[in-house]
Amino acid sequence: MKSKIIVFALMMSGIMLINCSPSSEKKVAEAADEIESDIKDHKEETAKDLRDLRDDINAKLDKISRKLEDANSTSKIELESIKQTLIEHRDRVEVSLDQIDKSADDTWDDIQQSAKNTFSEVKLECEKIQERFDNAVKNTEK
Repeated sequence: MKSKIIVFALMMSGIMLINCSPSSEKKVAEAADEIESDIKDHKEETAKDLRDLRDDINAKLDKISRKLEDANSTSKIELESIKQTLIEHRDRVEVSLDQIDKSADDTWDDIQQSAKNTFSEVKLECEKIQERFDNAVKNTEK
């Protein structure tokens, strides 16, 4: 009798184990898919922010190029200095975009932090030189 109970218990344990395993594996797979999707969404969002910043820098560079044609020597020097600074900032943004494109999911945390730092620093620097830019543009209009 004891042996029948033991055999029955082992069979039930086996059935429960078989039934639990696929469900657990499915939950793990779903969680992995969700994490992968979140990483992809964060990559796209961060890349979009950086592309928008790059586009803003390019617009300023275009405006500077047009103003340089009519600028006096003092304004020209200031505009060239601003232009060079903006080009350097744009290059930093491009490097971050390249890193995002090449990043693997397991390196994303480091790349994301680096990209966010680049975005914040470049945006702040662009805001800081805005006054210099405005003054130089005003001087070309005199």
